[in-house]
Amino acid sequence: MDSNSRTLFLADIASRYYDQNQTQQEIADNVGVTRSAISRLLTEARQKGIVEIIVHHPHRSSNELEKALIEHFNLRTARVLLRQTNSMEDLLSGLGVLASQYFTNLVRDGDVVGVSWGTALSQMVRNIKPLPLPNVEVVQIVGGISTRRPSTVDTLLAPLLADLLGCTCHYLPAPAFTDNEEIRDVLIQQKSIRETLERAEQADIALLGIGSTNPEVNTPYQLGYISEQDLQDTLAADAVGNVCGWHYNIAGEILDINLNKRVIGLDPVSLSKIPQVIGVSGGALKAEGILGALHGGYVNVLITDEHAARRMLEIESAYRRG
Repeated sequence: MDSNSRTLFLADIASRYYDQNQTQQEIADNVGVTRSAISRLLTEARQKGIVEIIVHHPHRSSNELEKALIEHFNLRTARVLLRQTNSMEDLLSGLGVLASQYFTNLVRDGDVVGVSWGTALSQMVRNIKPLPLPNVEVVQIVGGISTRRPSTVDTLLAPLLADLLGCTCHYLPAPAFTDNEEIRDVLIQQKSIRETLERAEQADIALLGIGSTNPEVNTPYQLGYISEQDLQDTLAADAVGNVCGWHYNIAGEILDINLNKRVIGLDPVSLSKIPQVIGVSGGALKAEGILGALHGGYVNVLITDEHAARRMLEIESAYRRG
């Protein structure tokens, strides 16, 4: 293939991916090459200037708050976004950029990457540029948030991330919450679910959204995936937040509540053994939920914002005195 033909070929691949929104697998099937080859071709197209990618520079962060969080909670590291505005959209976008840059610098070919759900986490995945890492495995570590709304973007994070990395994906064909404990016990024994969760236990990196029981920012409640009674039960049990659907109190203790008995996902003990557990969440209303996640040891890398960080340190100070 001569130089001009190569340029036209790369332009076609880039157009399919960026303009026509075809997945790497769809392009590979149409062109007759492997998905990992498509990932390499997209990289070549960017390097040769055939396609222009907008690169987000790191948002300003607070070294002072990052140091305070690391010292208070014995974290591997922390990133604290300095807010430019009070816009929730800007907050989520900024957290996504910071998280994607951290993850891109961290991940290595051959890693097993576990992914849960979360609005900021969704922004993170969508800020990742395609990377040729065909030997990475992406594993969904908690069920799709609901089978009632399969088009919800959060249910697509694992396959979307796998497509960006040009690698394999193990997906949980189950909702996050079942109707009752008996159904959960049956589902958890299904071969595909059991094998996916066993593989998730081997993850080198876990990407988590950190949830809150505050009704204003509780995504499952806001979208109708859990009932008003479910939410009231979690609040009555002093739950402040959740990771992978498991609810905990301010001390980080997993609670004996009905909702936890309906979760299809990696258990908190297994989660805490993963070397790099990256929690992505922000906003002052999420502070207690993030705090409980840190107390429980479910997260060891935190990417948050200054409003959440300052509120967390205030609550932590009162918590220690009380």
